[in-house]
Amino acid sequence: MEFLPTSFEEYIAQLVEENRHRRIYRFQYQGKHYWLKQPEQLRGIWKLLKPNAQIALQKEIQILKYFVSRQAPVPQLITYGEHFFVVEDAGRTAIAWQEDSRLSQQRKLQILLDCLHALIQLHQTGLVHGRPVLRDMTWQDGKVTFIDLEAYPTEKDLLRKKTKDVILFLYGLCRAKVISDEQIQCLIREYAELGDAQVWHEVLSTLRRYRFIYYILLPFKPIAKTDLIAIYRLFENMSFQLKEGK
Repeated sequence: MEFLPTSFEEYIAQLVEENRHRRIYRFQYQGKHYWLKQPEQLRGIWKLLKPNAQIALQKEIQILKYFVSRQAPVPQLITYGEHFFVVEDAGRTAIAWQEDSRLSQQRKLQILLDCLHALIQLHQTGLVHGRPVLRDMTWQDGKVTFIDLEAYPTEKDLLRKKTKDVILFLYGLCRAKVISDEQIQCLIREYAELGDAQVWHEVLSTLRRYRFIYYILLPFKPIAKTDLIAIYRLFENMSFQLKEGK
């Protein structure tokens, strides 16, 4: 006889039981969409190379709870347990919107600007994401939500962590083939104008310090793959900014 859940909690228990080997599972309940997340199932050498999956899941829950307490734009934490947690769906990822051929370039650029502004606002509250790439940001009706938070909340080295956030955000833009150099440069100018001046100074200093990598890798450009191409695009689109102040 098929089990018919009588409550949300019972339904979650059923999903956990039926999807034990799925790390992330999207489901619908009473017309609303949610995400069920469980520990990553590590095999072979990855059990040694990656941190304990159960501990990592509990750490993610604690980070999410802290961000919620600070009213940061993160998914609503619905319920959680020792081996799982459930968050409310917050819309499509920003990269999915960029890959949607039905959207105009103007709308796509606005989504990217919304993501940049959301990152600036997150930093203004004293929080960092840790890896704010477009697949870890969702957009829905003008609202940006941060998912898969990487950075544990701490005041230590906050400037360095914000700098890393901005560089990874720009690198993520450069990694996406569907995003043009013109759009990337527009976002660079936007951050230079509206972002934290101290953070931007550190971004420029960091990229200037490591610019030699671009020249070392330049001979490999004809055979470069996605990650390497993103490095070329990052330095090339930042070239004007990196020249300033010399």
